[in-house]
Amino acid sequence: MLINTIGNKENKKIIMLSGSFCNSKSMENLYNILKDDYYIILPEYTGHYENSTFTTRKEEASHVMEYLKENNIQTIDMIYGQSMGAEIGIELLYQLTNNGIKVNNSFFDGAPCIKLSYLYKKIMYFKFKTLIKMLKSKSMDDLMNWKFLNKFTNGDPESLKPMLEPILEIAPIISNETISNENECCYTFDFPKLDDDIQKIMYFFYAKEEKAYRTCIDGVKKAYPNANYEIVEGYGHLTYSVKNKDEYVKKLKKIIK
Repeated sequence: MLINTIGNKENKKIIMLSGSFCNSKSMENLYNILKDDYYIILPEYTGHYENSTFTTRKEEASHVMEYLKENNIQTIDMIYGQSMGAEIGIELLYQLTNNGIKVNNSFFDGAPCIKLSYLYKKIMYFKFKTLIKMLKSKSMDDLMNWKFLNKFTNGDPESLKPMLEPILEIAPIISNETISNENECCYTFDFPKLDDDIQKIMYFFYAKEEKAYRTCIDGVKKAYPNANYEIVEGYGHLTYSVKNKDEYVKKLKKIIK
């Protein structure tokens, strides 16, 4: 794993975890606002740079934990995760709290916390593979017209352009093995056991129309009944954070305070 940082190390610390096949630049619209007040830790998953392959959610989280230990960082003010990054974030929260590193807050946007059948995972692997192939060989305009993306974003694919454009940089080096392992990471979630006090510092954010909400919310609430939940309407997967970035960042800051 590669880890970049932005900001003053003396400030409160936020770990920001991107979604499937995204590098940290996909969250630039958010951390450019946060960087003056916080120290931002930005992991780049294995498989998203040359000569590496994504393996598992647990291993990615362990790389972040080892980085914190090596840099003597004992407190994290927020773990922030988008989509698959939310699942890695939950695993990281579990690992850190069981290894003596304090986490004050966590915020998970569009977390696809679910276990799917073998057949459904095969279907999603095909869709992800098609996406990466398109990114390798087609233009962003071609991608904007893809029906899957239109459905994924609740009819608003343009809103995800700031997140998708950085993927064009790394698509050529994403292997089929990385695609398969990230697909497994997304859709075979095991809900790490977190006690009531830890659940109270967890914030889940979903758009009511996104598939991640419709298919996952019951399981997430069952596993983490004491967590905080905010559901908005009229948005697709992750699109709220782009279309309302200033308001969204205020939410994050308010939770940290």
